[in-house]
Amino acid sequence: MLIISPSVYGQFNSPQNDKSEEESEIRIGLRYASDYYYMGRADSAKAPYLTPSIAYYHKSGFSLRSALSYLTASGEGRVDLYTISGGYDYYGEKTAIGISISEYIFSDQSYAVQAEMSTYLNMYGGYDFSIFMLYADASLGFSDDMDVFTGVEINRTFYALKNRLRITPAIYMNAGSQHYYNAYYTQRSNQTGSGKGKGKGAAQPISTGSIRLEESDQFQILDYEADLQLSYKVNNLRVYVSTTWTFPIHPSTVVSDQGTYEEELKNGFYWSTGISYTIK
Repeated sequence: MLIISPSVYGQFNSPQNDKSEEESEIRIGLRYASDYYYMGRADSAKAPYLTPSIAYYHKSGFSLRSALSYLTASGEGRVDLYTISGGYDYYGEKTAIGISISEYIFSDQSYAVQAEMSTYLNMYGGYDFSIFMLYADASLGFSDDMDVFTGVEINRTFYALKNRLRITPAIYMNAGSQHYYNAYYTQRSNQTGSGKGKGKGAAQPISTGSIRLEESDQFQILDYEADLQLSYKVNNLRVYVSTTWTFPIHPSTVVSDQGTYEEELKNGFYWSTGISYTIK
């Protein structure tokens, strides 16, 4: 999922993946996502993305990935994000560890809540307890300032149809600071158009003047998520669909020339589907 996602959504790789430790491979993917959420936050205008991608995995564990995300919303129709990332992953019998760095190049017109973040550094570790997989990660995000994030995931994969079908329910908890979110409000709030430049559920529209979030430097739990992914593999082709429910907490206090108010956070739902082809 990290290959064909426009950003990291708190979901990690698993030791039970498709990667062969004895062969290098190229993986080509195409993914559609119904909306763009990050840490439970999204703009009030939907941001559906169609994302083609290509990745190279060396048998040593090193990888290089690139993608572009085309915004398909009505009246938009543009490449909204370029992503390039590289990293290293190790999969043992019971453990998984990895590190990656990603560079994001968002369009100046983008209203994605992560649009002011340019660089993302992530480290994760996981252990297979047989009845479930447990992962933890730590990340740094760079916008005008640096954010620190942590996350915890529990998942379980079930197999069917001669192991071709994988069903993976998962739950997540994400925590961190929100300088990137403050930059989104500050830099994107003057954009015009329905919903653009305002957090989902914002109490009032903001189009001019100064604006900031009071709690952007506080480290706190940002959201809980539940995810269900189904994927089916035939030879080198894999098709998947994923649904995600997000439950954001700890709303920010927004201070602007028009007054001070607390943003109204709402539970969210988005889905994605995609296909990937592996060349060995």
